[in-house]
Amino acid sequence: MRSMDPMNPPMNSTDRQRTLDYFERLGRDKVRLYSAIDCDRYLGGWQVRELADQWLAEKAEEERPVPLWRRIVRRR
Repeated sequence: MRSMDPMNPPMNSTDRQRTLDYFERLGRDKVRLYSAIDCDRYLGGWQVRELADQWLAEKAEEERPVPLWRRIVRRR
């Protein structure tokens, strides 16, 4: 956990949801690009960077193809 920064207070749930909505509007490629280039400049501080990393990991997991055996097992 990072130390408390007076210039960058902890995100509340509203800020977190707004940021996730913003990521959805931007899309996976732009979020990845912005976080790789200069996250502080384009997206926000370290909290947004961590949220972007989590969001990108979730999107990658959603897009990963589901093996045939899992699709068969789910149907039962």
